[in-house]
Amino acid sequence: MSQQEEFSTAVKEMLFSKNEIKELKADYETGSIKITIFPITTGIFLSLNEEMGSSIPFDEKKYNYELTTINQCLSGRCEFKHPGEAVSYISPQLTCIARKRRMDAFYYPLGNYTGLAISIIESLIDETTRDFLNKFSIDMDLLISKYLKQTETFIGKADTRLLNAFKELYQVLTTRNLGRIRLKVLEIFELLISEEVVSPSKSCHLTSSQAAMARRTHDILTNDLSKHVAVREIAAELGVSETSLKNYFKEVYGSCISDYMKEKRMKYAADKLQNTSLSIFDIACSIGFSNQGRFAKVFHDYYKCKPLEYRRNHST
Repeated sequence: MSQQEEFSTAVKEMLFSKNEIKELKADYETGSIKITIFPITTGIFLSLNEEMGSSIPFDEKKYNYELTTINQCLSGRCEFKHPGEAVSYISPQLTCIARKRRMDAFYYPLGNYTGLAISIIESLIDETTRDFLNKFSIDMDLLISKYLKQTETFIGKADTRLLNAFKELYQVLTTRNLGRIRLKVLEIFELLISEEVVSPSKSCHLTSSQAAMARRTHDILTNDLSKHVAVREIAAELGVSETSLKNYFKEVYGSCISDYMKEKRMKYAADKLQNTSLSIFDIACSIGFSNQGRFAKVFHDYYKCKPLEYRRNHST
């Protein structure tokens, strides 16, 4: 049995836990995952998903049930596939409600992801569960049809009420109190059904090939931070316009190339200042600055302190 098969088997076993919180961890070549599952009621469970790395393999065929998920990103970014191989991304403040996942892996462009997922397995919801939900005026069929009547994946911007509800739910998880956790989940259901707390996202869909171009661009730009590779050269190599490639990149990574690379370089420099004894000049050169003064200015603009000051305050 492969590692992914073992993982999917363990997940399926966890879904039938009635009152026990379960944790599952797995490591792959491209990343690691930790899932904590909280049973809500028959056919409904909550999971806290914590990932590190660029991707986690996923094979929907290994799961012999269909479920609807309400996904709230807490940090990072995650790719979701739509019918026709289109993809889009969720980040904090975006909620994704999806019926099918249609993917061979979960992709995390920023190398990390933390999110909450409320999963509904309609085939497992029995009359007892429906009666229980009805007492709180919660109709799962109405909730699902409200967002997925014309699509299999709905991504929208959550308003303050929904964001606060998810934030409070995340905070309650630390108590491990299933009663309080279940009440918060019911509150989120009620908000989604009764209120207009999610507005359709204006985010564009990309094709799988366009997303792959963005990832290829990222790999070229970050392979050696001491070099400044012109985006127009990458665009020419990939056979697209420079403007289109920049748009693809922003859609996948959530920021424009210049801002992303500045953050990448500054975080790399901060790590070297904190954890090595390299000179300021050598660190500047390692991220593409031949002028130490220019590096110091850009670093100060980003961290609001000079490189030497940062080293004194953070050095281990």
